This record gives sequence, structure tokens and C-alpha cells, in this order.
Amino acid sequence: MTVLEQLLSNPDRIRLLRFALLHPEEDFTTRELQQRLGRRVQERQVRELNRLGCFVIGFRPDSGATSYRIDPGWLLFPEFRALFMKAQLLVEHDLVRRLQQTGRLQLLILTGLFVGEPRGATDALLVGSTQRQRVGRLFRQFERDLNTEVKYTIMTAVEYRYRKDIGDRFIYDILEGRHLVVVDTMERRAVVRTRAVQSRIRPRIKKRNRLYSRKSR
Repeated sequence: MTVLEQLLSNPDRIRLLRFALLHPEEDFTTRELQQRLGRRVQERQVRELNRLGCFVIGFRPDSGATSYRIDPGWLLFPEFRALFMKAQLLVEHDLVRRLQQTGRLQLLILTGLFVGEPRGATDALLVGSTQRQRVGRLFRQFERDLNTEVKYTIMTAVEYRYRKDIGDRFIYDILEGRHLVVVDTMERRAVVRTRAVQSRIRPRIKKRNRLYSRKSR
């Protein structure tokens, strides 16, 4: 059996390999892998990936526990990482499409793990009127598909504008950090409202100007 056949013949092995490739800078103990993947991890499968050259073994200096991580020098590292990244991209596109169907989204920003920074305060910011339970189900499904935790934040347009206006640190960090704006109708609506207000005010100003000019005579 070839190396590729050994790698792809076991779904647990594929799951472990995908998770490690999507977190190349982290190392994990078997227990941590179980917590992150949300399922039982067999030690022999992890060691098999080490035997095949995918994983390297290390030891935690504080506890002495055995840890594993993807080997960046593995011959097939670039090809397999690109493959799983493309698969993740397809899942993300489907997630965005479904999120847009949960209500009237005025702003959708992807950050955190979606832009390669999983330690951020949030991974997705949704602004508008949405069905929160439906959004929660979509993210839980996404977590199961990619075996990773997703942090998301939902707020109304009023709350978002207020927090943005007062320089809220949470909003500031999102907008100043790496992020991807997927949906944004906030500015467009602001322009529409401004024009509407101007259209109501202009006739009043003209009327006042006419009255003033008459009095001046």
C-alpha cells in the first residue's frame, strides 16, 4: 500500500491530518486533540501519522506530556495544506451564503480564524436583524465540518454605530486588524438617510430664505 493510500484509507487519519494542517504552528497532546475535535482520538492513529512522516513528536517541558504537530518539512505538506485550505474555502462560501439567508444582514465581517488569526476576540461579526438560533445552528455545523471552534458576535445596527462612534475597543480591533468585509450596506443606508433628510430640509430652507428676502425689502 502506498503512502497516499495509507493516508486516505482511514477517515480518522484524514481528520487528524486536516486539523494539523490547518493549525501548522500549534502542537497538541492526544487529550487536547480529543477536546478540539470533539471526538475520541486513537493514539495509534496519531503515531501512524508520525510513522508516515506527517507528524513530529515533542514533549511539553512543564508536564513532560507527549505532543504532536504537523511536520513543515514533510514532502507533501504544501500540496495537502493547499487541498484542505481549498476545501475549507468552499465550506466558508457556503456558510456566508447561508448566513445571508438568516435575516437582514447589514454588515458581515470575517476575521480571526477566517483570516489566519485564530486567537482574535471573535471570528465573525454580524450586524443587523438576524434569526439568532438559526445563526447558531449554522456555526455549529461549520464547527463540525472543520473540527474547529468559531467565535461569533451578533449586534444590532444601532449598537454597532454607537460602539463605533465612541471608539469601542472591540470594534476598533476588528476594523484595524486583518478582516474581510463580506456584506456592507451600512454606508449605503447612511447615504440614503442623509439624502432623505436633505430632501425634507431643503424646501424648508428655501421657504425661510424667501420669507427673509421679503422682510429685507
